[in-house]
Amino acid sequence: MGLTNDKEDGRVAHVEEGPIDEPVKSNELAKQAAQDEHQLTLAGALRKYPKAVMWSILLSTSIIMEGYDIVLMSSFFAQPAFSRRYGDYIASSNSYQISASWQNGLSNAVSVGTIIGAFANGYFTHRLGYRKVLLASLVAITGFIFIPFFAPSLPVLLVGEFLCGIPWGVFATMAPAYASEICPMALRGYLTVYVNLCWAIGQLISAGVQSGFSGNDTQWGYRIPFAIQWAWPIPLFLILFFAPESPWYFVRRGDYDSAEKSMVRLGYSSTSGEVKQALAMMIHTDELEKQIDQGTSYWDCFRGINGVVPRLSVWSLPHNPSVAPLWVAPQPTSSFKPVCRLRSRSKCQWVD
Repeated sequence: MGLTNDKEDGRVAHVEEGPIDEPVKSNELAKQAAQDEHQLTLAGALRKYPKAVMWSILLSTSIIMEGYDIVLMSSFFAQPAFSRRYGDYIASSNSYQISASWQNGLSNAVSVGTIIGAFANGYFTHRLGYRKVLLASLVAITGFIFIPFFAPSLPVLLVGEFLCGIPWGVFATMAPAYASEICPMALRGYLTVYVNLCWAIGQLISAGVQSGFSGNDTQWGYRIPFAIQWAWPIPLFLILFFAPESPWYFVRRGDYDSAEKSMVRLGYSSTSGEVKQALAMMIHTDELEKQIDQGTSYWDCFRGINGVVPRLSVWSLPHNPSVAPLWVAPQPTSSFKPVCRLRSRSKCQWVD
């Protein structure tokens, strides 16, 4: 009888647990959540989800750090103190210059590291989540900055730039993805485009720092701009340590309870059933994506109708005014180094 009662209790418990998860996977709730999201206006989304906006903006701040860091090296090539430390003496011009091969190597090392970091971000974020990968990248960039700061030679500097490029690639691809997942559709376009603004802010800060130290002929003229990079990751780590994980990450792992808790932290209401509706929509979307992904590979992205968007993206990239100049003139500071100074109305002189 004891065994029978246990079995009956198990059946009863199983039946009681079933309806709890049933509404979560309801197509009706998913449909209602999709309709509500499409009807939500920008002003309504800002009033309803201020926490999601706040966390998206804070995480995108890491792009300001990257915008500052990634243009820093190319700006040093025209700095006299940096050229004396790492360059070769040119007798004809009585000056020190870094060779074109090393300039390209240092710049391309950053690009290669960024590409590796961008691809690695997709893999590790899927397995570990946005929050863990972001915090690990902030710790990594804090350590990697020591290499270019204390670099005794160009090879060491190249290795440092390559390693720094890996977490920079993570930041560049994580911010828009995180913003698109935690915010409703009415806010996604604005918060993902905000990433571009963060790039511009970082580059403006870098230009200001370079301008401020351009007259410094000591080693601190380039070491202090390197050291300023530490001003970003440490406070960002302390702030983003408390950032909520994307609920989509938990849905993909089947951890629906953690997904609900994350949505509550992002501003979703648990009393009105909004969390259940949004969770049902996420589960429905995740199941559709799994069905579409079955039997496919990366090669399918370039075939048939799926190949239209990648081909257009690749074709439009060189025509982007913010990208094309980087291909045409990767070292503008070195190109502008021999400047023409107007000494009078009829005389100008080339100077180093």
